[in-house]
Amino acid sequence: MTSVAARARPAALKWGIMALLALAALWAVERLVTRDSAPSVQVWQDSPFSGSGPPRSYTEALARADGAISNARAAATAGSDQWLMHEILAGEYLARAQLSGSYDDYVAAERALDAAFKVAAPGSGPHLMRASLNFSMHRLAGAEVQLAAMDGYAVPPDPGDRAEIAAMRGDIALYSGQLQGALDHYDRADALVPGAAGFRRAIFAARTGDTDGADAYFVEAERGFRTPTQQTRSYMELQRGILDLDRGRLDDAMAHFRSADRMFPGRWLIEEHIAEVLNLQGKTREAEKLYRDIVRRTGHPEFIDALAGMAEARGDAAGARRLYAQAGTIWTRRLKQFPEATYGHAIDHCVAKRDWPCALRLAQQNHKARPYGEAKIALARALLGNGRVAEARAMIETVLASRWRTADLHKTAADIYQASSMRDAATTQLRLARAINPLT
Repeated sequence: MTSVAARARPAALKWGIMALLALAALWAVERLVTRDSAPSVQVWQDSPFSGSGPPRSYTEALARADGAISNARAAATAGSDQWLMHEILAGEYLARAQLSGSYDDYVAAERALDAAFKVAAPGSGPHLMRASLNFSMHRLAGAEVQLAAMDGYAVPPDPGDRAEIAAMRGDIALYSGQLQGALDHYDRADALVPGAAGFRRAIFAARTGDTDGADAYFVEAERGFRTPTQQTRSYMELQRGILDLDRGRLDDAMAHFRSADRMFPGRWLIEEHIAEVLNLQGKTREAEKLYRDIVRRTGHPEFIDALAGMAEARGDAAGARRLYAQAGTIWTRRLKQFPEATYGHAIDHCVAKRDWPCALRLAQQNHKARPYGEAKIALARALLGNGRVAEARAMIETVLASRWRTADLHKTAADIYQASSMRDAATTQLRLARAINPLT
């Protein structure tokens, strides 16, 4: 017979999963390298299959994730008629996905959730976890369907679940381009559980020009952990570094990234930011060495594209073509696995190769999936690359009319106005871009 302690365990496990997906999927917006890999903030300690105590390195965390999946798979096989067992297995795959960035882990998580719903009674099942996975994979409508199912529960969800539902609806609104709607939902979440939307507010602030506010929200979010692990603290240091990187403060960004790496060594997600800064500092040999090591360990196409760009910059056209082709094969596979989650990031691959028809096709699909500020900027840039200047200007002006404020927005607007022979407007936009990031 299952003990009371064991029965209580999955509820705590679920909350760990929700925290991971909520915090990580948001900052994955456009800055984190795999961007859609939803890197983890912490490894929850409530999993019945995890080791004791928090892991102190990436290697240790990944090894634990492998073992947890193996044990959870055995439990799901033994209890195949219990949807909760399949949900736990899905959660373990998601934990590893957030470490590895592997789309295969997300595929496995989705299969486990499918198995859970097959045996769940009507009106029950892991709706919140599936909503989180759908959101992480940029399937906004699918995420809302799952949240709506929870609205119909005979027994209303507890305040914690309701706070997460409200916060996720805020996320959906944000990536649908409804900025005020996002804030309204975050207010509802915080009213139910104070601080529930703190990390999300940091993302909102960073994308609407309030970087100091974003930093303050990250501090608040970190304080929300009773006993933050090394992995949690490392993740928050990474966020502070990203804020500095977006402002062109390379030395400050590097200090944060190095600190994050010391706290939780071996994580490629931190290392690729170190490589990015090294490259921007002109330390190309060090950057290339680090990128090659990351590619060896992960095989992620973003880093192969980075190596291709570096090869191109030093005049190795043949090497660049070979690397772009290698990355292209992986992008194609990802587009088949999770198209919505890949559109926005495969665009960069097309732009790097100056394949503007490809960039436009993906930008249009990306904008359809998530019509928020960054997607509109990417679409405007792709329209410009294809010579459709008037359409590009109309698109970028919709973003300029909103609260969205990033260096990329103003730099793209400057390029579009320059192409439109609107030189004064172009000068103004370039000045605004450099006020945010002098390296623009």
